[in-house]
Amino acid sequence: MAAAPPEKFFEGDTPHGLVKRIIYKKYLQAYVAKTQRLKTIIIDGFAGAGRYGNTWPIDIEKYGSPMIALLVALQFLCRKRLLIPWLFNIYMSESLEWDQLQGDMVRTIQEESEAIIPRQSGYECSKKKMYLYFIEKDGKCFTQLVKCVKTYLYIFLRQLGINNHLIVKQGANHGYETVDFYITHKDFPLECHISNCEFKDFEPPQMPEWSRRLTFLDPFGYSDTPMEQVRKYVDDHSEVFINFMSHQVNDAIEKIAALYGIPLSECQVIPRQEIPRFRQFVLNIRMGENTPAENCSRSYIEHIKEYTGAEYALMFEIRGRKNAVIYHLIHFTHHRKGLEAMKESMNTCSQYEGTFKMSDYRIVCEGIALTIGNQQDDAIVAEDVYREFRGKQGVPIGDVETFVWEHSPYVYRKKILKILETSDPPRLISVVNEDTEEERVRRRNTYPDWGKWLLTFADEDFEDVLSGLKALKL
Repeated sequence: MAAAPPEKFFEGDTPHGLVKRIIYKKYLQAYVAKTQRLKTIIIDGFAGAGRYGNTWPIDIEKYGSPMIALLVALQFLCRKRLLIPWLFNIYMSESLEWDQLQGDMVRTIQEESEAIIPRQSGYECSKKKMYLYFIEKDGKCFTQLVKCVKTYLYIFLRQLGINNHLIVKQGANHGYETVDFYITHKDFPLECHISNCEFKDFEPPQMPEWSRRLTFLDPFGYSDTPMEQVRKYVDDHSEVFINFMSHQVNDAIEKIAALYGIPLSECQVIPRQEIPRFRQFVLNIRMGENTPAENCSRSYIEHIKEYTGAEYALMFEIRGRKNAVIYHLIHFTHHRKGLEAMKESMNTCSQYEGTFKMSDYRIVCEGIALTIGNQQDDAIVAEDVYREFRGKQGVPIGDVETFVWEHSPYVYRKKILKILETSDPPRLISVVNEDTEEERVRRRNTYPDWGKWLLTFADEDFEDVLSGLKALKL
């Protein structure tokens, strides 16, 4: 079946599409808050039209990805500048105040959108801290996105009484059309640039000093994200969140080579009859429990890490109405805090225990409601922690945190340790502070951040552990 034209795609929505955007929104909220001590750059390589259909939703996650980035940025700046202290809520779609403000804005936009012409103040604020870049190759979607951003910015600023602080510029860059938005008010140091071109042709903007960059890539297929281009967006100061179309990867040697960063010269000498074996080698497709699509994604993760040095990667599996894998959301970062924030976001949307995964089939065909929130069973996580550290003495609490964050499909909670300490018999049998000069005393079953806690876990031979404790004088 032929794919729908891009502008038609944005007329509807799907459960997995909503989940994808919720994950993105939640991660953006954490990312913006963390990086605004510096400067934040957000790039959307396949931006689309900005919204689905002709509605102006109240819930942020019901917009397209570029509008999600814009709204999260604006609300953070409102909170930071304390213009409207009650405006920002980390779970924005649950905030009554935001619903009221957004509802008023939506009604205004629907009434006035065709007549809006932003007034210009004639100067630009030089102290920008938020840079948004939206890239869209389809002409109709580009036009709709420009109108969407312009309309929302104008109404938003007018609600605050500063609508004369918006400049809109149209021009050309490297042969393609661009529209640039600048907010000139000192409390909203933001600029937004929209480019009508392909992601493959877009050159990453120069990063200002002391800045951090997040790039979101949500293509219609896998051939539009060649390794040569993607690797430009992953470094010590930059990370990528990509919709990897794992189920579409086929036998086209040139596309596979570009996707995985393999020199084409090394592929052209392969005889036609050897192509299946080449594909098996490159994509790491093997017999076992994993699906071919999952193996494609895991192989892609290893290639990205090899080319960019990315230290951490997380993967979220998306299945369609027939319960078959349609793509994987993959996040690459060099930083532990980025891993933790993305894991929190993915954990919120997973429908399955012990893995990051959702399926339209469960929602549409089985009638299982999509529940957004932390569904993790901490008792199961506690069992994993105990298996890893059973019988070990003097374990720094940070080692337990690292195990959960980096080597398990779960998020870390202190409740995990409480479960082990209060079990019968207890499996966490000693918690002592390595900092001997600290005078504060912890309450039982708590693990305050002020302590350097060393943990001892029970073993099957409980007496041996107690003897070891006495020997260490713990």
